[in-house]
Amino acid sequence: MSFKGVIEARCPRGCESFETEIWSFIHGRRSPELRETVQAGELNLLLCPGCGAAFFAEAAYVYFEPDDGIIAFVFPESHRAEDQRWRGKMRDDFAALKKVMGEKMPIDIEPEVFFGPDGLAELLEARDRLAEEVEVMAAVAGGLGLALYRVPPVFSRRQGVPALLPHTAGAQALTRAGLIAGLERLLAANDRLTTYRGFLDSLRASPKAGLPPGRF
Repeated sequence: MSFKGVIEARCPRGCESFETEIWSFIHGRRSPELRETVQAGELNLLLCPGCGAAFFAEAAYVYFEPDDGIIAFVFPESHRAEDQRWRGKMRDDFAALKKVMGEKMPIDIEPEVFFGPDGLAELLEARDRLAEEVEVMAAVAGGLGLALYRVPPVFSRRQGVPALLPHTAGAQALTRAGLIAGLERLLAANDRLTTYRGFLDSLRASPKAGLPPGRF
């Protein structure tokens, strides 16, 4: 679930401070309307009751999307000058959060740190574009009779590997030859899947590189 906290906000124009609620933890999958607000770069955007000026709360929040392996600590832009200090706080807060969430926190997840709303908004936008491409790939692969191999979300995001890969091995274990053959058949049927084209090129360029781990 997502939840709020209360802060005393101060208008940058020097108006009288006021107490207000802001979002402090957002579970993207369970709060899609908040995810949209984060992606628009408008979370915790406040209006001064005195002068009507819009400004962002000077408070951090945590964004969590376990299905995509994302946990992000978003600090105010003004904190960027003390980058290392706030990264240290993030590490402490993340350790405490893992204890609280227990099994709900994927064991291989690593936090991202952003200063200001733009970095996380861009990350979510990129993930949505990739998700659309994966959806098209799955439909094309199904029509071609290709098997699908699931890649762990954290590995997918960190390494730039699509979370779902086509291959020709059927029920057998994934092989490099089967993966390359599956990608070639996929791209012959639809050459607009640019992420898959890039991954195929990287496989061909690095014949000794290991295969992506599977998701179980």
